[in-house]
Amino acid sequence: MDGFHPMRAPIQAKAVLPGALVGLLAFCAACSEPSAPVHPWRANPAALEKLGEDAEARARLERDLEALFGAAGAPSWPGEALGRAELEASSDGERRLARLREANAARHARALASIEAGEWDEVRAREPSLQSAWLKLRAEVEAEGAEGGSAELRARAKELFLGWYPTLEDSARLYAAECFHCHGAEGGGDGPTSHFLKPRPRDVRLGVYKWTALASPARPRRDDLLRVLKEGVNGTSMPSFARLSETQLEGLVDYVRLLSVRGEVELRMAATFESDGEWEDEAARDELDAVLSRWSAAEEKLLYYDGPVPAPTTESIARGEALYNDATKGNCSSCHGVDGRGDGPAAWKIGPDGERAPAYLDAWGDPILPRNLRLGIWRGGSRPIDLWRRIANGIPGGPMPALREAKDKDGARVVSDEEIWSLVHYVQSLQERGGP
Repeated sequence: MDGFHPMRAPIQAKAVLPGALVGLLAFCAACSEPSAPVHPWRANPAALEKLGEDAEARARLERDLEALFGAAGAPSWPGEALGRAELEASSDGERRLARLREANAARHARALASIEAGEWDEVRAREPSLQSAWLKLRAEVEAEGAEGGSAELRARAKELFLGWYPTLEDSARLYAAECFHCHGAEGGGDGPTSHFLKPRPRDVRLGVYKWTALASPARPRRDDLLRVLKEGVNGTSMPSFARLSETQLEGLVDYVRLLSVRGEVELRMAATFESDGEWEDEAARDELDAVLSRWSAAEEKLLYYDGPVPAPTTESIARGEALYNDATKGNCSSCHGVDGRGDGPAAWKIGPDGERAPAYLDAWGDPILPRNLRLGIWRGGSRPIDLWRRIANGIPGGPMPALREAKDKDGARVVSDEEIWSLVHYVQSLQERGGP
């Protein structure tokens, strides 16, 4: 997810907003949680194009999507597990839920203190679902008639706040406040500020995510989405949302995944109709099952290096340089250039107007150029293992190939895992040399 946010470096926003206004927005965002309306979901123009002018087909698509996913203000998840249930079922569920309780204790510290002191009038919850549950419990306190509530009711009230997990409606409201302006209501990367940003905010409806720790192609894990939310994407306008609590971030992951799955189902249904010219009775459910099967396989595709991470040496850097420039091995210089400046011959083409233009488009239809490796701007993370994964796995949605999958005519790997580490060391050395 790439997008502008006032909590990010305001330098990027100066071309769009006056500096004083940017500062005011940043100040307000830091002091309080904004409230924003949840905008209704619109049909994806790419899906409508496949349906043509068939009004009945368009209405059917809208009905089926609403039956599966609800509406923007009242979303629903049609899968087997999401949110707390998914976390509980995960291999490290106990640890993750304990971390959420710690986050809730910090976020709701004032409310918890008021409950402990029996000052029920002072207790407030900012999330609609939590406030509703609190008011229901508060009615029980008043019915009991005991000032400050009984010990049992106080314990229940504390657990309400400590065990809170956002509903999809809670997360829809948070998304509207924090993400809509760049990513749009449906996650199409077409929010009001998206037109001023380069690169454009991510359109999540394709189910294509660049920055994961997985072997491509694969849908992201929860941890992949969480990491992007926490760290942002370097070199873009996608900010870090680390100021939000861990529980809020988990809820945003739920909602972004819902938008992504919904978008994939929408496009698949429209493509099937375009091909067949009619709807099958179970078309929506069949497409949903196909999409969910890809998301459920994410954990199985984790790409890891089985061994200690080797430290860079003079020898490994030299070996990496040779691999980088070898057309039968890494062949990195063809795109990234001999000096790593992103100006290799394969990066460009001559357009119809006779001018030089980027040779490739990404999965979202935007021109894309290779990274200037000397700048040290690593969008998928700057740890050695992050660079290793980018080289080994490639970058989904773009032309960066997966060297781990490159084979010779006999089916043997062209570049070994250890040689990929040499490439990492050489790329790191290019960053250290610097320069434009």
